[in-house]
Formats: sequence, C-alpha cells, structure tokens
Amino acid sequence: MRGRSGWKGLRVLLPVAAIASVLLAVNLWSYRHLGRIDLTRAGVYTISDDTRRVLAGIDAPVHVTWFYDLRNKSMVDALALLDQYAQANPLIQVRAIDPSVHPAEARRHDIQFAGSAVVTSGQRRLTIHGGTETDFTNALIRVTSRIVQTLCFTHGHGEANPFSLKDLDDPEDHDKDDNLVARVEVHERHGLGMARDALETLGYRIRPVLLVKDAETLEGCDVVIVAGPRRALDGAETHRLLAYLDRGGSVFALLEPQWPHGLQPVLDRHGIAWHAREVIDEGHHYRSDPSSPAVSDYPRHRITRGLPLTFFPGVGSFTPAPDGLADGVTVTPLVLSSDRSHLRGQPDDVGTRTLMLLATRHIGDVPVPEGGRQSRLLLAGDADFANNSQFALVGNGMLFVNAINALAQQDALIDIRPRHYETRSVQLTNRQMRTVFIVSSVLLPALALAFGAWTWWRRR
Repeated sequence: MRGRSGWKGLRVLLPVAAIASVLLAVNLWSYRHLGRIDLTRAGVYTISDDTRRVLAGIDAPVHVTWFYDLRNKSMVDALALLDQYAQANPLIQVRAIDPSVHPAEARRHDIQFAGSAVVTSGQRRLTIHGGTETDFTNALIRVTSRIVQTLCFTHGHGEANPFSLKDLDDPEDHDKDDNLVARVEVHERHGLGMARDALETLGYRIRPVLLVKDAETLEGCDVVIVAGPRRALDGAETHRLLAYLDRGGSVFALLEPQWPHGLQPVLDRHGIAWHAREVIDEGHHYRSDPSSPAVSDYPRHRITRGLPLTFFPGVGSFTPAPDGLADGVTVTPLVLSSDRSHLRGQPDDVGTRTLMLLATRHIGDVPVPEGGRQSRLLLAGDADFANNSQFALVGNGMLFVNAINALAQQDALIDIRPRHYETRSVQLTNRQMRTVFIVSSVLLPALALAFGAWTWWRRR
C-alpha cells in the first residue's frame, strides 16, 4: 500500500515538475533572446533615440568595464542599460565587476569605488564616474573620436585650481575590510577638481598654462579658461590672450567682483563693460541670501537648453560699453537676474542684470559660413558657482560643462535629460468630479442598499 501511494504521489509530482521546468526554460530563453518590455511611461529602462544614433555610427570595437555594487539597484539598472548598448551594436562588449568582490581588478584599473566605468577603444582609454545614459553615451562619443581637445587653465594669478586636492573618506568602520563601495570623495572646497573630473570624463585633456612664459604658450589650446584671478594679469599676458582670440580662439573668463583681473583690454576689444559691484536680487535668490541670485528661466541657447536652476554667490554683471559693442561683435546673454535686482549700494537702480554672456567677433572679411574665422569670448560674473562647493548643486556643474562644450564646438556631445517614474493621472473638470462623486458616493451605495433590501424581502 505504501508503495502504491508513493507511486501515485510521484505520478502527480512528475508532471508538475516537468511543467515548472518547461516554464523556467522558456522564461530564461525569452529573457536572453526576446529582451525586456519597458512598461514605464517615461521609458526609464530604454535607451533614447539619440543614443541609438550614436551607437549606429560606432565602427570600432569598444570595451566597457562597469564596476558596480550588486546590492545597489541603480547600479544594477545601469548594467541593464549597458546590456542594451551591447545588443544595439555587437562591437560594444560589456563586462561587470563588483570591486568589493574583486579589489585587485579594481586597483588594476585604478578604480577607487563602485559606480565607475572604464571605456576603451584601441589605444584610447576613458574612466567615467557615473552610471547615467548621458555618461555612457558621451563616453562612447569621446573614446571613438579621432580628436582629443585640450583645455588650458591659466594659473599664477590665484585662479581656482583644476588640480585641487581630493581624498577618499570612509565614514563607516569595516573592520579593516578594503570596502571600496562605501568610500566617498572629499574635494578641496574652492578648487575646480570636480569640474576637471567632469571634463576628463568627456575626454578633454586638461593643461595648465603660464601666460608669462612665451608667445607660444597657448599653442594647441582649444579653449582657454581664466577661472577667477585674484591678481591682475599684466599687459603682456593680456596681449597674448588678445592675440589668441585674433587667431579665432575661444576664451572662458570667470571674473569675481571683489578682485582685479586685468582683462579690461579684452572687454574693450569687444565693447563690453564690467560692473564689479555685486548683484543683489530681491526677487529670486538662493535660499535666504539675496547676494546669490538664482536663475531658472534662461534665454534660448544651446548652452542653457534643459538647464535646471543655477545660482551665483557674489556675482557681477555686464552691459554694453558706453560707445556700444565693437564692430563685428555679437553678444548673446545666457544668464539674467530677475527684474527686481540691483547693484550693491545702488538700491534705486532696479532691473534685470546680465550675469553671463557669449560674445563672438568676426575676424577678417570672409563670412563665417564660407570659412571665415570668429573668436568666442564667454564671460561669467562669478567663478564660485563652478567650484567644488557648488559644482554638484542643482544645475551649476551642467552650466559650466555646457559652456565648455559650446566653446570647444563639440556639437556631437549630447545632453539626455534624465527620465523618472511618472504617476499616471486623470485631469477632471469640476462637473466631472461632481458626477464621479454622485455616482460613487450616492448612487452605488443606494443601489447596494436597495438590492440588499430586495433580497431580504424575497427571502422573507
């Protein structure tokens, strides 16, 4: 009897186990070969059409090594994103490594913490710190590009240092466990180290330059950045900047109201006046500080497209010179204060102030569309907005990087706006809401009571 009952139980279990095995095999096969279906309204888990166009143009093998934490959902989602890259273009090979499980592999690639990727193609190698679609796609653009551009940061006048110090801080005790995931980067507050990391992520080469050195010191510079000098440039240094602009160069000058800069000849060449008094914005400022104007509405330009709020702690302003703009100069305001702002010490002079602008100057007689040259001068009335203390806040870092990309004429780099979960909602008019209330809160309960009374009457 026991044997018969066991055989009957086995006869029941075997078909169930077979069906479960078939379902598991079909599920694994469909996951590997049929892909996934993104049911989120914003397409959170699907690469954008811009990325697909970039992937279609890659014709050389690319290796992506993603260092991630298996316990972190966003990093696991980033790996799934990279798998879509590999499916879209077979030349892209993706490898995933947990640095806490394989610390030696992380050290070999000079990776300090999870959430970083090493992208290589041929002899080019790029390390990025971030797992968004924008990070991955721009890294692919840069690593497969045939051109490496050089950004030259001037120094010797107290400028913000792009090679500012940083260290790794681990606030938790892991009993001497070399946990690379929990560590965070701590940057020197007033440097530009975070900006340099972001620019190197995009593949730029960073080079410090001394303008006092010689006339050829700016040779090979695609963009020259003068980041908040605290001592004025002398006449020879300013002359070298002017000569660089006359050759069709691009300069990004970040000025500070309280410090001399020595760039007045450059401003005069373009017909631009600099007002060194701080802008006080009573209408729109960051937190409770009127001397830190906050901006959320920008003139239409590629630099400010899709830009979130930015703020500028202690910022000066620009206007056209009394004699007007110089011949051949076109100025595009990029960042404006509110119409309730005024200069410090001049509360009666209320109005909108220009905090950042782009000035282009046509050089020679040949039109630019026919191969003529033009220089680009981007002026910001504040340098602190891009330092390590403010770079990661709201849109400040994005504004700085966008400005560099525009000056370097990197139109290929894309800015993919982040996508988030969206709650579906139905918008009702007042009449529709009254109808829903009457039906759901009055008619339906009344019908339920009537049906119950009718049923009770019948049984009675």
